[in-house]
Amino acid sequence: MSCRASPWIRPSLPAGPRFPTSARPRSPLGIRNLWKNPILKGSWTLGVPNMFALPSRLFRCMASSGSGDGGFARPTSTDVVTPLPLYSWPDKQRPRVCILGGGFGGLYTALRLESLVWPSDKKPQVVLVDQSDRFVFKPMLYELLSGVDVWEIAPSFTELLKNTSVQFVRDSVKLLRPSDHFRRDPGESCTGGVVHLESGTVIEYDWLVLALGAEAKIDVVPGSAEYALPFTTLEDALRVESKLKMLERKRFGKSSPTIEVAIVGLGYSGVELAATISERLKNTGTVKAINVQTTICPTAPQGNRDAALKVLESRNIQLLLGYFVTCIKEASTSDDSSSTVTDSEVDGDHKKLILDLQPAERGLKGQTLEADLVLWTVGSTSQIPRLQPPDAPYVIPLNGRGQVETEETLQVKGHPRTFAIGDSAALRDPSGKLLPATAQVAFQQADFAGWNLWAAINDRPLLPFRFQNLGEMMTLGRNDAAITASFIEGLTLEGPLGHAARKLVYCLRMPTDEHRVKVGISWFTKTAIDSLASVQNAVANSFPPPTPMADSTTNSSAAAAAAMDPDSEVAFDFPPYLCQYKSGRVHRLGSALTVPAGTDAATGVVSKDIRAGPASVRIYLPPGATGKIPVVVYFHGGGFVVGSPARPGTHNYLNDLVARSGAIGVSVYYRLAPEHKLPAAYDDAWAALRWAVTLGDGEEPWLLDHADLSRVFLAGCSAGANIAHNTAVRASAPGALPDGVTLRGLALVHPYFTGSEAVGGEVAFAPEIRGFMERTWRFVVSETVGLDDPRACPFVDEAARKVAAGIPCERVLVCIAENDVLLKERGLWYYRELKASGYAGEVEELFESKGVDHAFHFDKLDTEEGVKLQERLVAFIKA
Repeated sequence: MSCRASPWIRPSLPAGPRFPTSARPRSPLGIRNLWKNPILKGSWTLGVPNMFALPSRLFRCMASSGSGDGGFARPTSTDVVTPLPLYSWPDKQRPRVCILGGGFGGLYTALRLESLVWPSDKKPQVVLVDQSDRFVFKPMLYELLSGVDVWEIAPSFTELLKNTSVQFVRDSVKLLRPSDHFRRDPGESCTGGVVHLESGTVIEYDWLVLALGAEAKIDVVPGSAEYALPFTTLEDALRVESKLKMLERKRFGKSSPTIEVAIVGLGYSGVELAATISERLKNTGTVKAINVQTTICPTAPQGNRDAALKVLESRNIQLLLGYFVTCIKEASTSDDSSSTVTDSEVDGDHKKLILDLQPAERGLKGQTLEADLVLWTVGSTSQIPRLQPPDAPYVIPLNGRGQVETEETLQVKGHPRTFAIGDSAALRDPSGKLLPATAQVAFQQADFAGWNLWAAINDRPLLPFRFQNLGEMMTLGRNDAAITASFIEGLTLEGPLGHAARKLVYCLRMPTDEHRVKVGISWFTKTAIDSLASVQNAVANSFPPPTPMADSTTNSSAAAAAAMDPDSEVAFDFPPYLCQYKSGRVHRLGSALTVPAGTDAATGVVSKDIRAGPASVRIYLPPGATGKIPVVVYFHGGGFVVGSPARPGTHNYLNDLVARSGAIGVSVYYRLAPEHKLPAAYDDAWAALRWAVTLGDGEEPWLLDHADLSRVFLAGCSAGANIAHNTAVRASAPGALPDGVTLRGLALVHPYFTGSEAVGGEVAFAPEIRGFMERTWRFVVSETVGLDDPRACPFVDEAARKVAAGIPCERVLVCIAENDVLLKERGLWYYRELKASGYAGEVEELFESKGVDHAFHFDKLDTEEGVKLQERLVAFIKA
């Protein structure tokens, strides 16, 4: 019989490379002797591609034989390899479960396995591996800054597991080598794989649970990794606490200067930090909260968001919405010579930090902030990609964020003995959206993972995981919180009542009964009196002083009238472009200034507005035009909702481009959303291109005299670049363009593309950014599948890739801006994907404008970077 042959080691395995008979080493050793030879020297290859070559120790399998003898033959190599220390499992026959990560997913899975009823010979041996010696109840990490004891929210694993059979190993994971993706012959069994730890220890397992979570990603902008502090681990929280204490000691007894704390990101973590630190500092400090969105916690329930905003606005917090950080640096000594300290707890002298902010929305101006402490709460990165074996880097399937792709049963795709949960897993809800990386999801997945391991080991059916959103909670201070329960629509508990409810829920969620009792007693004795006083004050303050009846009636009537007026209630806010009200009225923000067509005094370019079939265009002719010259069909940007060729910035830009390139310019007036949702703009763009390449339906003299239809270019910026790409796609249809017309080039400047899966540096984006992109895309398009619409994500699948690769342009130029936080990565992605797609034309070298942000050139055309960009486009047209 084969090694470890039992019912629990015969899961249904996927098809894959088989082990050829010649690769199954045999030995006269019996099964018991095999266990006495745990480390085999050397390694051998199992007759599969080299990328899957693994150490011999990984495959301690015995082939079935009539005599019952079988095992491994020693490698014939004479090389001597120092054996790695192997983790010693107490029992050689019972299943071995290795759980990597001791957060909510990992610890609670281990405890779930311990609580289930097992047949005596099948109860698994469980080892839990984590780099820390403490479990951290992360939703309450903020309380460490407001007086909660460490042991309450970060108990040791030894204490939590002392009454269980779960073994704890403090170590970091170095490498994963799963083997459960190999197909084996009937009757043949093997281990699920091995895990290499940083200490050198190797753990051989039958079942693996990946619950490693995510790490903070702060190396996003220059200086962020050096000067900003994350807030995701116990060590992070203790370090922030130490810094705050140092600043408070330095400030003690002085009226100035105040402590300045900058918080980057206003998702849940940023808001909870801002509320906690501002309450702690009171009038001795200021919190400067920065968010790229123009709202806080955009994915939170409305009740939680309103409660949080009310608290933030009532405290000494400066909200900087619609900004992103481009650089963090240390102030010079001359700027902050008084701030040097020699406290031994501080790593070196303390100096002020400088944050450079750039607006993420038009209409805002860049700012520079000073801060004593910078906390970074946006962005995370998965640990799994760096743990893949170098000879098989894709053995574990990952999504674009580095999360493991799983089945509904939480098994890793193609790996029936490996489960992934929590932040490590990429599991979707029924609508196709990735589940959020929250403690609530990890709680529930741990319960299912434990059960499904029991089912797999006992040869029972596995259950599909279904997430049940029970609501969301957030702390807003020592005695303040907000709770919105999903099962009671419209109910939000806030203030002291919300605080008490949140504490009760989290106490019940503590890992063990013993710890729940200890924490419950501690919290009750420390907070009961304060909570009662807070409730009494809240009740007393809920009855405002009486006001004169006339004033009260007038104010109430006015408020009621305003609330009932659909022309004053915002239905959709699309900053910085527009607001749409419930009445349907659309208010476009910013200047509506336009300039007429005519002769430009600076360049001598002549322009005119003209109908172009069902669309309209502003056509430009360079001064002194003679003979045949290129035609550039240009599409302006503006999120599909604002802009026109008559805007001063767009008009001046076209004058300059036409003058420098000597080409005819055709700038398109396309219809705008939401009054005319996509594909209206695409249709107008196509009509304008058809009009231009048919020489204005044979009636436009500038085109008749000068248009060289063998040199037609499509160009655009931002949303206009998206339109240019989709127009090129439409032109690829057979017979779409008249004979003799050649699309010589496609120029995409800071293009708008997106997608549901993060690419490149987008993994650092807070979840609310993806939500903002999703909402705004759906706002501008009539029918769509969302961010994976091929019009917005042209390489989303093989069908879309084939279409994008078929664009009939001879050359493509992609231009990006270094500080274009939202769209730079998508420009890079488009460039890489097009080159790899099989596109038959030439993808020219990527052009990046340094130190500038999105669409900078309209306002800074005469700057060094503006001139460089324009010269690159002119060279592209003239080539």
